[in-house]
Parts: sequence; structure tokens; C-alpha cells
Amino acid sequence: MKYKIFISSVQKEFEQERKFIKQEIENDYILNKFFDVFIFEELSASGSPPEELYSEKAINSDIYIGLIGSDYGSILESGISPTELEYDLYNKTHNDALIYIKNVDFRDDKTKEFIKKIGTHSYTKFNDRYELIKQIKESLANFIDKNLRNYRAFDYEILSDSSCDDVDKNALDMFFNVLEYEPIEKIKDEKGLKNVLSTIRAGEYEDGEFRLNVAGALFFAKDISKFNISHQVKMVRFFDDEGVNTFEKAEYGLSFLKLLKEVELFFNKTLTNISQIKGFERETIQNYPFEAIREALVNALAHRDYTITTAPITFYIYNDRIEIKSPGHLVYPLTISELEENDPIHRNEAICNIFSKTKYMEHVGTGIKRMKEAMIAHGLDEPEFTETGEFFKVTFRANDKNHGLNDRQKKFLRFNVESEITIKKYMVLFDVVRNTATKDLNDLVDKKMLEKIKDGKQIIYRKISD
Repeated sequence: MKYKIFISSVQKEFEQERKFIKQEIENDYILNKFFDVFIFEELSASGSPPEELYSEKAINSDIYIGLIGSDYGSILESGISPTELEYDLYNKTHNDALIYIKNVDFRDDKTKEFIKKIGTHSYTKFNDRYELIKQIKESLANFIDKNLRNYRAFDYEILSDSSCDDVDKNALDMFFNVLEYEPIEKIKDEKGLKNVLSTIRAGEYEDGEFRLNVAGALFFAKDISKFNISHQVKMVRFFDDEGVNTFEKAEYGLSFLKLLKEVELFFNKTLTNISQIKGFERETIQNYPFEAIREALVNALAHRDYTITTAPITFYIYNDRIEIKSPGHLVYPLTISELEENDPIHRNEAICNIFSKTKYMEHVGTGIKRMKEAMIAHGLDEPEFTETGEFFKVTFRANDKNHGLNDRQKKFLRFNVESEITIKKYMVLFDVVRNTATKDLNDLVDKKMLEKIKDGKQIIYRKISD
């Protein structure tokens, strides 16, 4: 169920602001989950009188947003404006109207009287629609916090058909192998499995029986699919920069710690043992610091929106970059530009709590900083963070000194079995005509990546050592 928001104002004076508020809330991934916004001008035509329609909407709304500016508006037979009527109707059953007064040079007398009337409510002043929407979003966030304080987050939901029999002993052993929280070790030795799982909030007792919650299943269940939780991670290694030619791929539905192990194996395998096509025996790629990559994946697992069931986490390795994309926007009010500045805000508190007991998330809220430091220490650029559609994406770029080259030139430079090549051999390797081969190779000479040597009648191109 969504909470209903009613926007009240003189329509003509606040035409743009009304539409802007509705649009901003509907486009906000988090707020849109909780609120439906009503503005009268978008109501479909019906046989009922307008006053009856907006009166009903005001009475039945959960949140009233009132905008007051210069004009009081038209006067009804009752002697007050539609805006004041809406306010009165709402206040018959509520006492928490949100009032925003625009800073203007002039107000008519009726508007001044209306402002005195609403003085029983606190109100906020604003200058423009951008300042207004910021204030509204803050108020809505407070509303969510106040009204959903006892709301059980998705990862805390108890799985009533689960028990300790669903716990994978190997997954539990892996947890203790990476555990960085000494009190849990003591509980394990003295009180047993159920007390460990209860202490780390991986589940709780229900009707006298211990049940896993969603977070507990994601970490420790033998078969997570039994509980219908979307948790897949799709990994693909591409031959190219465009994501067209696939070298190897895998899709995992494992518990978290087993998954991290498999991802590391896939990462090492596909970055160091890549067979190339068209005559290439082996290609070597600029390595990335795995601690940064793993940190990004742990963040994806910890912060993804598990209510989005139509898409997995994707882990794509290209020749020039790695992209890790997770379903779900940043949690409001976090923004890309303020990721490191804000205190940590968790969509999945139970998952983060369990991860925080391990070496993978020892200091909650420092993951972004650790990723950046690891990349810089490895001689690479900081990772890039973006939101695209319903996804949050982290991009790690290789130190591509071959920037500006075409794919043939890049593949040749990564080919480390032979350091010399002729025009004829280049033509065969890449299935191109002589003019193209000559242009490619001479361009590399101009860029001081090859040297051109005349050997009798033959021209040889030799790589210049770093």
C-alpha cells in the first residue's frame, strides 16, 4: 500500500511547481515505492462537481502539501478559496499538514489571513522549486522514518519454512574462516549453532523453532532457491571492449561466501589465461587489484535491492574495463557526489550486519575509500560510480596506454608471443588488405610503439620495449 499525497495551492500560480513535485516523487526510486501524488489538473473528467472531487481526495489523503504564494485564489460560495477548503477538510482528521510558503514581494490580504490561520502548523519558506522539492523530500523521509519505524525490512523477513536443517555447514565454516569478531567465536564454542545465528541476526525463534531470515539464507542456506530469493550473479568475460564477443561466462546462485570464492577463481582464470583468435596464442591483460574488485562485489551484494526480481548482479570483464552493476538506486538521500561524505545508509541492515563481522566489511562505510585507495596504489584510475535506470554501476578502467588505437592494433600490442611482424603476416592475422595493414603498423611507428626496420627487401615492424 502507498501513502496518498494531496498537493493543494492556487493552480495557476503554482502550475509548474505542482507538476514538478509530482514528477520528482514519481521519478525517485525510493519515494515512488511509498507515495502516490494527486494533483487535481490530472484528474480524469467525470460527472461529479469539481469541489466534490477534490474535497474527497483531500479528506482521504495521508499527506497534505500546501503551497502558498501571492494570490488567495477564487472564492467559493462558502466564502473561502478551494485551497483553504482543502486545508480545512484535511485538518478535520489530521494534524500534520506540510505547508510551504514562497518568498514573494506581495501578498493579498486574504492570503495573509490564511497564513495567520495556519500558524498552528509549522511551515517552511522557499525561493524556487528546487529548494522546495529538497525540503519536501526531507519531510517525506522523516514521514517514512516515523511511520515505518516498526517496518520489517526485506532482509529481516523470517522464512517460516526454514530451519537449522537448511544451514550449509561448509558455508558456516567459511564464515568462521573470515570472521573478524571475536565474541562470536566464544558463542560458537559455548552455546552452539542456533545461538551464533541468532547473535549475528541471521534469524530468530518463531513459535519455539529457530528460523532463518532472508539475510541468513543468503549467507548460509544450502539451497537459496528454495526460498524464492533473487540472488543470482552473472559473470561474463568478453574478448573486446564492446561486449560483443564472449570468451567465457558463468551464472552463480550460491550463498555469499561461496560466491566470493567462485568469483575470485573466475576473475583469476579469465584475466590470466585468455586464448586469442586468428593466430594469437595467448593474450595478457593489465591486472586490477582484486581487493578493489571484491569490495565492489561485496557492496553490490550488501546494498542491492532484492525486491527487484527481474535482474541479477552483473560482473562484466572487458579488455579495457570491469563493470559491476547492481539492481537498485542509491538509498535516499545518498547521491553519487556525496558517497564518501555521508554516514552509511543501509537498504539491507541485516546483510550488512553479518558482512561487518567478517574481513570483507570490517569498517562499515569505508568501502568506497578502500576501492579508490587500492586502484591508485595499483597505478590505476579511481573507480567510476554511476546510476543508470534502476541500477548502480561501478566501473574499473585498465591503465590503457593504447588509448586511441583500433581493436586490431590493441590486440597486436597485447600479443606477447612474437615481438616482430611483417605487413603480410598482419594481413593474414586480421584478414585485412595491404593498405589497411600498412596504415595500422605505420600509425604504431608514429606513436613510438613500433620501430620500422628494413631487412633486405622486407620491412619488419618490431615492438619497442617499455
